[in-house]
Amino acid sequence: MTRLVAGIEKRILKFRVLMQLFNVVLKKTRSPIKSFMLIKQIKEKYKSTLGQKLMNKVVKVDGRYFWRLSAPGFPSDASARLHENEIARFFPSDQKRGLHTIVFAVTKKCTLNCEHCFEWDNLAKEDTLRTSDLINIVRKFQDYGTTQFMFTGGEPVIRTDDLCELLHNVEHNSDFWIFTSGLGLTLERAHKLKKVGLTGVLVSIDHYIEKEHNKFRGSDKIFQAAVQAVGNANKAGLVSALSLCAHKDIATKEHIEAYMNFAKELQVSFVQILDPRETGRYKGKDVELSSEQIEILEDIYIKYNSLKEYRDYPIVNYLGYHQRRTGCFGGGDRFFYIDTDGDAHLCPYCRGKIGSAIVLSAEELISKMQSGKCHAFENAEGVK
Repeated sequence: MTRLVAGIEKRILKFRVLMQLFNVVLKKTRSPIKSFMLIKQIKEKYKSTLGQKLMNKVVKVDGRYFWRLSAPGFPSDASARLHENEIARFFPSDQKRGLHTIVFAVTKKCTLNCEHCFEWDNLAKEDTLRTSDLINIVRKFQDYGTTQFMFTGGEPVIRTDDLCELLHNVEHNSDFWIFTSGLGLTLERAHKLKKVGLTGVLVSIDHYIEKEHNKFRGSDKIFQAAVQAVGNANKAGLVSALSLCAHKDIATKEHIEAYMNFAKELQVSFVQILDPRETGRYKGKDVELSSEQIEILEDIYIKYNSLKEYRDYPIVNYLGYHQRRTGCFGGGDRFFYIDTDGDAHLCPYCRGKIGSAIVLSAEELISKMQSGKCHAFENAEGVK
């Protein structure tokens, strides 16, 4: 059950998180004064990058606290590891900095006909990654320090049994998510996945109006299936989130606010907003948002996460906001993408095989990635 956190509980939580961070920093600096100064610097950097204060809005699900989709829940080994990874960035001598997230496509199979599918050219083919391959790749990048894995496809729910075997055979010092259309996520499967360690589900719903979402996804049943999947995730104690491709037809103030009302009714913890990108099935099409539409999305992101009148709404995650200010965190900086053949790419949208996640070590793959740049955000201000 999702619950927004406020009052004394939130203040105690902030103290606990800052104490965890302080202990990690103290191990590095061996100086309380230097540790306090560095923590202040981290908080300021967080605000300038994400446009909001640290832990401005928090939800609690199944005994753990969440405030960003890109960060594992607290308390957990994954949360402590994330702090260690981030602190390492302030020490140039630290070569191994870990990763926030790996987005991992685990199947080519999907029964939908989505307008924007970035894996369109690979769908309906035979899967080449065995369950043992999935396990070995996850283990490899857990050893490297990755704190979160998001399984996508195709439709990853099709491989529920394989994912359960995977989750049973890896360490639980990372959080695990499924990025799904909702098809096939029954209550039984949701409970089964939760039992073996799944953290949450991102359900793609690209319009709050049923017929519009069905049209976008090429199925007259997908809206109800997606709504049901959210309900099943909530009942199973999983963190639930909606993912919205903010295409031109929906990127208006009226539509996005109506969508947020819809998300609130579904009792999800997060809404992820994604800018449409000219890749996959959208390649060669005029999908780029106008500056006015981008301004609307950024305004939604700020006010729904910051203003008191929106405190009962889900937390909004909008990658485009910080990408336009600090550049993309992909390319092995904080995340990257592994496709259905086990090949690594800078991100799901900047395609171009860097190397095999099966063959190469984590260090070799990250090293090869770091010469690449996101084509859409390579000129963002403040890129490190």
